[in-house]
Amino acid sequence: MRSPEFYQRHLDAVSRSFALCIPQLDPPFRDRVALSYLLLRVLDTVEDATFPDRRVQQRLFTTFHKFLQKRPGPAEVEAFRASFPAGLSDGERALLADTEALIEDAHELPAPARKVVLGATARMAQGMAGYARRGVPLRLLDIEDVCRYCCFVAGLVGELLTRLWALRGGTPPPMLRAYRFGLFLQKVNILKDQGEDEAVGRFLVPDRRELLASLRGDAEGALAYLTALPREERGYRIFCAWSLMLGAAALAQLDAPRESRRAETARLLTRTAEIAQDDDALRRQFAALLPGLPEPRPQVPADKPESASWFVRTLGAPLSIEELIELGALSGAPARAIAVNQ
Repeated sequence: MRSPEFYQRHLDAVSRSFALCIPQLDPPFRDRVALSYLLLRVLDTVEDATFPDRRVQQRLFTTFHKFLQKRPGPAEVEAFRASFPAGLSDGERALLADTEALIEDAHELPAPARKVVLGATARMAQGMAGYARRGVPLRLLDIEDVCRYCCFVAGLVGELLTRLWALRGGTPPPMLRAYRFGLFLQKVNILKDQGEDEAVGRFLVPDRRELLASLRGDAEGALAYLTALPREERGYRIFCAWSLMLGAAALAQLDAPRESRRAETARLLTRTAEIAQDDDALRRQFAALLPGLPEPRPQVPADKPESASWFVRTLGAPLSIEELIELGALSGAPARAIAVNQ
């Protein structure tokens, strides 16, 4: 694998939060998480770039998926990079320039880690491609749709982190909690970025009140994920706690003017690191940061372009149908019919 400095340089350019959190981990977990995140960030670039011809975007999803199955040659990677439109950030361009190195490192991981990283990334690529096929503007139709989308782009991250951590021999938290952890952070980001997303044709908030209400279960599950980690796992606890507390703080500031809060954030991170091995203190701090959330109301699911069976099959999560219902990604009776037919 490349040096930690190689990964950190890219993290600093494309993700301030992960650039802070990942160095808290111990190697080799740290380097595998950094590599995984950067691979997923390449996928994000495929999803977010403005392609005049959406068929090119679909082709890039397919090409990247093939890269994960078989290491590509330099000419294939160069053709992949050359297909992106103008308008990418300098950090994204630099990341794409090192796509070949990232793919090479992924294929050279030890077999168990390679299976985790490449498998989760491939499933995310297929899920993102499915949503991108809806065309522009992308519009999520109801909260169930938001939960399905978040399972692909963030629940899989929770699964990937948990499986990589478990390779060290620890007993992992329940996978449902790992998905809750990912969904909590992603939904906060969706709410925080709503204005910017809608300005570029990404309507990811079908009902703001109900999306906030759906966070109640995610917040509870995300905190339970953190406190299920062994206390001696200080580095991973800090990684998760920083992400969780920053998410809760951002949720509380959704309607506040956007402004720099560096000093406030630094104090929060310092305090969180101090209590990272104290479950009661973590619970108190999270409760203090988290704003009041509305109660969820019964919803009639909207018809969606993709079937529930497509979602379950493509996600491939190690979750039962009942757990996917609990996540809000499936509705009761239709979902149980899927289980009967599997």
